[in-house]
Amino acid sequence: MNVAEVIVEIEELKQEIGRRQSARMDYDLTKGVVTIERLTLPEGWENEHGTRHADVMFDLDDSYPRTQPTVYISGDVRYEGSSPHVLYARSSAPPGYIKYCIHTITDWDPQEHDLVTMFRILEVSLEDPHSDNPLMEA
Repeated sequence: MNVAEVIVEIEELKQEIGRRQSARMDYDLTKGVVTIERLTLPEGWENEHGTRHADVMFDLDDSYPRTQPTVYISGDVRYEGSSPHVLYARSSAPPGYIKYCIHTITDWDPQEHDLVTMFRILEVSLEDPHSDNPLMEA
């Protein structure tokens, strides 16, 4: 992982999120994680406290940006009271999180795709968690 490049991406992501939300970001590149704390979710989503906030984690493996990051979201969120297919209930996720299904971008290209790309896809998917292919809409 090229840490300098990833930090540039993190700053771009911070700006992207800041245009629409007041979520807080943090990262630990020694662990390969970028977190977005208290992201405001679209209507229909709710956490165990009855609010529309969740934490999101992008897990970057050592080969990032050549490979797509894995996305996790707070494990207590539900959409309209249930757990849609985008939440992998049986996944091995970090404590407090559940894997959020972002379809694999088969043509992932680090020259075109980055953390902002992943965030935009996540936003589209959160808007319509029953969509068959949020990649086509992002």
